[in-house]
Amino acid sequence: MQHTLTYEKDGKKYTSKPFDFEAMCIINDSHMQNNDSGYLRHCSGAVDYLFEGTDVTQDVIDKMDIGARGKMCLTLWKFYIDALSSKNE
Repeated sequence: MQHTLTYEKDGKKYTSKPFDFEAMCIINDSHMQNNDSGYLRHCSGAVDYLFEGTDVTQDVIDKMDIGARGKMCLTLWKFYIDALSSKNE
């Protein structure tokens, strides 16, 4: 199953690229460098990465409210933990 993020702005729904190894590496690198930080810090770069090359513009990403970004970061954190957990099964 491919995991994606969605974001709605001004009645338009945007869908990210699927969560992939690169997104996982972005989160992991942040996690390893700032282990005492929260998921918002670890996953924010991955949110930007996953929307790159989609029909959402950088301006929309830059103006994304913190609540929406926080929800997407939590979703990505869950994807990340699931991916790590599945490697050990």
